[in-house]
Amino acid sequence: MPKRTTALLAALTLTSSAFAASVKGADGVTVNVTQPRRVVALNGTTVELIYRLGQQKTLVGRDVTGTYPANTLPSVGHWAQLPAEGIIALRPDLVIGTADNFAAGRNGTVVQQLRAAGVKVLVLPPSDSGGLEGVATRLNMLAQVYGVPTAAQALTQNFGTQLAALRANRSKTAPRVIFLYAHSPSDASIYGTEGGANTLIELAGGRNVAPFADVKPLTAEALVALNPDAIVMLERGLESVGGVEGALKMPGVAQTNAGRGRRIYAVNDSIRWIGPRFPEFALRLARQWKADFGR
Repeated sequence: MPKRTTALLAALTLTSSAFAASVKGADGVTVNVTQPRRVVALNGTTVELIYRLGQQKTLVGRDVTGTYPANTLPSVGHWAQLPAEGIIALRPDLVIGTADNFAAGRNGTVVQQLRAAGVKVLVLPPSDSGGLEGVATRLNMLAQVYGVPTAAQALTQNFGTQLAALRANRSKTAPRVIFLYAHSPSDASIYGTEGGANTLIELAGGRNVAPFADVKPLTAEALVALNPDAIVMLERGLESVGGVEGALKMPGVAQTNAGRGRRIYAVNDSIRWIGPRFPEFALRLARQWKADFGR
């Protein structure tokens, strides 16, 4: 087995130690927890992981991204504009968010406000970086919060099975890929090599050919110069531009190998945040690429 694969599976393997009531957050603050019963989970991947651990009955609130696998919890609002007052109103005994939720410039003071009000806040590592190793780290911390290592181990075993399927379904030659984020045909961007989109592309066996890390406005000149074999978009993004036919009318798309071959792929709207369904998403994309590129 390749060393990188072995290291990844090792990172995904969680310890089966006894329940730990003290969990150190990504911000360096240790939170003491005892069987939380009223949890506000910020970030859709946090909600998903809590469901996977079988602890969904503890959830009393979430932000707008926490809609899977159920969309029945009260929402405290947009993930980038979290209201401390709205969270406190739900009377949580624990708030769990990710470092990207609480980044300066978005919600930099929310953690301090919550803690000043006597609310415990556990900050998990960021959900927009770290790959599946990052998912495993967040899962491990949540397993400590709830004292359920066995449930966590079952999830990591499933990761291993899905990663094996991914290896068997990747194209022999990595397609050259660009991720386009679109609100409308006239409002679109190229995502670079940071974030969940890049992680998904690499997991599926593609190569992100964006020559930058962040996000740049889509221009015909830039896209034609990159000339990707495949273009990936969010489901809602592809819908917003009018499907594949609409995407082909966006700047430069029709002049690329991807456009000429109509190789434009829609992926789940949640992929900005790297969560437990990423192997599933990547496997679906890998199978599409293997079928379409014939290699």
